Order: sequence, then C-alpha cells, then structure tokens
Amino acid sequence: MKKKGNMYQTAIKTWNPFKGCRFNCKYCLTSFQLQAKRQKQDCKKCYNYEPHVHLDRLDDTLPNTGYMQFIFACSSGDISFCKTEDFELILDRIRNEPNKTFLLQSKNPATFKRVNLPKNLIIGTTIETNRDALCNAICKAPPPSKRYKDLLAIKHHAKMMTLEPIMEFDHKTLVKWVKKINPVMVWLGYNSYRFDNGKHVLPEPELEKVKELYFALGEFGYTVMLKTIRERR
Repeated sequence: MKKKGNMYQTAIKTWNPFKGCRFNCKYCLTSFQLQAKRQKQDCKKCYNYEPHVHLDRLDDTLPNTGYMQFIFACSSGDISFCKTEDFELILDRIRNEPNKTFLLQSKNPATFKRVNLPKNLIIGTTIETNRDALCNAICKAPPPSKRYKDLLAIKHHAKMMTLEPIMEFDHKTLVKWVKKINPVMVWLGYNSYRFDNGKHVLPEPELEKVKELYFALGEFGYTVMLKTIRERR
C-alpha cells in the first residue's frame, strides 16, 4: 500500500461553475477553504467559501476522458447548496458532452433527487465512518447513515464512495454499506492535512484496520483507489 496524494488521481480536470459550501467540516478548513483564500482578489464569495455560481465557466473547454477518468465538477464546494435552475444548467452542459465522464459529489446526496441525472455522470458522497456521532462533532452535513441511505435510494447506474478522511468505523457495517451501494469506485485514505495547528486530530483507525477494509473490499471485487495512507497520527 503506497502513500497517495489528496487529489483524485483519475480526475483529469476540476471544473467549478459552482463553488462554496456551508457544512463547515473542520478538516476542510486547511484544504478547500484554505485554497479558496487565494481568490480574494478575484472573487470575494470564493474567498469566503460562500455558495455561488460562475456561469461563465459553462463555456469552458473541457478535456476528453479515458478509461476510469473523469472531470470533477464543482469540486470546490457542495452542489446541494446550488439553486435548482443553476444546477440544471450545469447538468445540461454535462449532458451535452456524452463522450466525457463527469463526477459530482455531495455530502447531501438526497440533492440528486431534484434533478434528472445525465448518463455520463458519476454521483458520489463522502462516508468518513459509519458512526454518526463522530461526524456530528466536526461537521454540519447530514450524518453518514443518512448519506448512505440517500445515495442508496437514488436510481442511477454510476455511483462512487469516498471513505476519506477515514475515521474510526465498524468493519462489518462499512463493508455492508459499500456492497449495498455497489459503487463503480471507492476512494480510501486518511486526512491529508493537519488542522487548527494540530490541536484537533480526527479519531483515526489503526493502519492495520484500514488495510483490512481495503483488502476486504477488493475481495468483493470493488475498485479501491488509495489516497493518503500512513500510520495514524
């Protein structure tokens, strides 16, 4: 098992006609929100990580995608905060590129129920753990158990799950969730960043436990892509 970076390795481009989020996940402070602080001179809403659209980007030229590759749409935010009319415009652009594959990820996957999903779109959610209390302490997003149920309820042929930043979990439950969702890919890894100057550390599982999960999912035939893998902090 190798140490991987933070970016989805098979995402050949990030494309952000919508940006921003209000879930205030603590581990986001030193990743996406910190990156957004570089936008102060260009866009105050980007700087504040306030949900908003950049509809001019709907005309961006986007690259072709190959096997296992995708364009990560609205990667710097959560599409659940996007107005439906703007969401539909983004999906229209995706629908008009049928030979390219896109990914949309949300910590509130119930949001996908309000739109018609293009066939060339992968939808996904983050599941850091199956233990709701752990997430409730660091995040205002729906708890993982609800994310799981909502993603499961969506009728769509291509789903993904990112088990990152992985926190303490119950092996049998998390494996069961993955099997029920039956995703086209699973991403797995620890938190890539320290946050709050190291004062707050996520309740991470031992590396051996993460390895056990990795190999178990592989044995069931799932494509598991590793991100940051290391000894826990």
